[in-house]
Amino acid sequence: MWTFPRTTTTGMTNPAIPKVRNTSIDNIKAVLIFFVVFGHLIEIYVGEDHLLRSIWIFVYSFHMPMFALMSGMFSKAQWDDKNATQLISTVLVPLIGFEIIYEATEFALKGTGSVYVGLIAPYWMLWYLLSLLCWRLMLPLFSRMQFGVMLALALSLVGSYSEHAGYYLGISRTLIFFPYFLLGWKLGPEVFNVKKKERLFISAAVVLAAFIGAFMLKSDFDYRWFYGSYSLHRLEMANLTGSMYQLLQYAASTIIGLAVLYLLAQKDLRLAQIGKRSIYVLVWHGMALIILQETGVLRAIFKYENTVALAISVLVSMAITWICAHGKTEVLTKRLILNPLAWLLIPQPASKPAEIIPETQEKPVQQEP
Repeated sequence: MWTFPRTTTTGMTNPAIPKVRNTSIDNIKAVLIFFVVFGHLIEIYVGEDHLLRSIWIFVYSFHMPMFALMSGMFSKAQWDDKNATQLISTVLVPLIGFEIIYEATEFALKGTGSVYVGLIAPYWMLWYLLSLLCWRLMLPLFSRMQFGVMLALALSLVGSYSEHAGYYLGISRTLIFFPYFLLGWKLGPEVFNVKKKERLFISAAVVLAAFIGAFMLKSDFDYRWFYGSYSLHRLEMANLTGSMYQLLQYAASTIIGLAVLYLLAQKDLRLAQIGKRSIYVLVWHGMALIILQETGVLRAIFKYENTVALAISVLVSMAITWICAHGKTEVLTKRLILNPLAWLLIPQPASKPAEIIPETQEKPVQQEP
């Protein structure tokens, strides 16, 4: 999940195998990517507004963990030439391409590179592609361990004490969200196929409690915990209490997130087309937000009373999601960015000369495999 459809670099095609997409999964992807856009849109304005802050905390309590979990559900633990090429075309190619685009945009606007250049980190939302690349590379190893998820969790807890962890190469987030990715691979998409009324009621109760709880948090609650990019030293909790808090956060995010996903899987929300192209929303919505910020539109939105600002934010986020997930956005992105870069990075297969069979020699009979 959340990788680009494989970019082919030749005119050759494989025999088509009919596949039936799970519309429930695509609906979930659509809602999660909307939360990503909405969360980023209101992020810098949540500090002093209780309504926006509470809703933002609720969204961030589960949306990135579930982002990683859903990616794990559709990842393969096998490692061969085919999967390696696919990883390059669906993850590395867009990572490099959009890193260049966003840094060029920053240079054009400010005359210098972004703050992420100084941190030696991927640009803003592109950290996810770098982390996904690392998770995919580590999956064949951890999938063969009896307690792979527990080991990933232990590495995350230990790594949180390092002051070198943080934005640098996205290391902190790669470690923090890796347990969710592995858990998703363990569970598989079939986890949402079981539909029971008891589970539905429990999930609804969990989501409602989490939503109310977000509004009850004290104003001094340090929501930097949700980013996954701060060491325990920077959070001033580099002790056993900090590790216990992390474990509590893992448990809460998993329970809340799975409850949300289970509720979303119950009905056809008719958002499958957006879910199928959610990766384009991930990489392009940052550009939309940059435009809104530079033109002063964002500042104008949040000058309104908080409920009005919230309503406008939701509508703008929906519009950005729809535009970025449009079919024409996909076509243009592939044609102008992904295909040319894939051609540069992926070696072209050498064409074999046709085998000439002498006329006096009988042609070998091709047997069915």
